[in-house]
Amino acid sequence: MKQQNKMLSLSIATILAGALVPLPAYSGQNDRVSDDGTYEAVGEAGATGAQNSVPFRGSANVTNEALHSEGVSVYDGSGGKFTDEEFARLSALRDPGAPEASTEVIIGQDTRERTYTTTYPARAKVLITFSAGRCSGVMISKSTVSTAGHCLHKGSGGSGGWYPRSSYKIYAGADGASKPYGVCTAKSLHSVTGWTNSGNEQFDYGAIKLNCTVGNTVGWYGFTTQKPKGKPSIVQGYPGDKPLQQWFSADKVARMDTNQIFYKNDTTGGVSGSAVWWDKKGPFMIGIHGYGKHGSGDHAKFNHGKRITSATFNNLKAWK
Repeated sequence: MKQQNKMLSLSIATILAGALVPLPAYSGQNDRVSDDGTYEAVGEAGATGAQNSVPFRGSANVTNEALHSEGVSVYDGSGGKFTDEEFARLSALRDPGAPEASTEVIIGQDTRERTYTTTYPARAKVLITFSAGRCSGVMISKSTVSTAGHCLHKGSGGSGGWYPRSSYKIYAGADGASKPYGVCTAKSLHSVTGWTNSGNEQFDYGAIKLNCTVGNTVGWYGFTTQKPKGKPSIVQGYPGDKPLQQWFSADKVARMDTNQIFYKNDTTGGVSGSAVWWDKKGPFMIGIHGYGKHGSGDHAKFNHGKRITSATFNNLKAWK
C-alpha cells in the first residue's frame, strides 16, 4: 500500500509538473501553429473517403455600405483606387519565395489570360502584401484566407520565423489600380509545424484570419480531398510580372504524390498561395500553389504545390 501511495504521489507530481512545463512540441508535420503561440497537436490520420467543403457565391448586392458593415476599410477617400504612389510601390513587391525554391516558371508558350474581378469566383481571390513582399490567396470562409506557408513564415526557426502580422494587407479582387472590395488586415497567422519547424515544401501551407468578414460579400472557394490526378487545374493569382492584375492559367494535374500535385500551369513569383482548383458546380480547391521547377524528378518537370490531403483538409476546416 505504501508503495502504491508513493507511485500515486509521483504520478500526481508528474501531472502537476506537466501543467507548468510545456510538453514536447511538434509531434506531427500537420500540427497547427499560430503567430500568437497557439499549438495544436492533430495527428496524421484522416478520413478514407473524399471530403468536401462547399463554396459560397457571396452577396448579389455589393455596396460600400455592405463592405463597411463587414469591417472592410473602404471609406479612405480613395474612391476604390490605389494612389499612384501606392500602386507603384505594391506593383514592385515580389514573392519572398521559400528558402530553396526556384523561380516559378512559364512552361512552353505563355498561356496566361487576364481575369477581371467584378464577378465570382475571381473576386474571392486576394492579393496579399506584407513586409517581405506579395503573394496570392483565396477566401475559404467569411474571414479566412488560405495561402502558402512561405507567405506567412520564413520556414524553420519556429516561433521566430513569422512575418509581422501588422504588416499584412489583404485586398479581395484587386484589379490593376482598382481595389473594388477594399482592404482588410490580419487578426492572426496560421501554418503547420512541417513548415515552421522544418521548411518542408510538402507542408508549405497556411491561413490568415482576417479582421473583417469580406467573404460574406465576395464569397469563398470550396476545397476537396478528391484525388486530383488527370483532373482540370486552374491557377489564378497575382503574378509579379503583372501590375497587381489577376491572371489565370488552365491545364490539368499531371502527377501527384502523397502531399503534392504537379502541373504545367504557367506561374511566376507572386502567384504563391493561389488556389489550384477545378470548377465542379463551383470552385473547389485541390491544392495550394507554391513552387516552380527545381531539384529532380517531377519537381524538375512541373510547377507544383501542396495537395489537399485529409490532414490538410482538416486544418483548413479548423482555420475556416
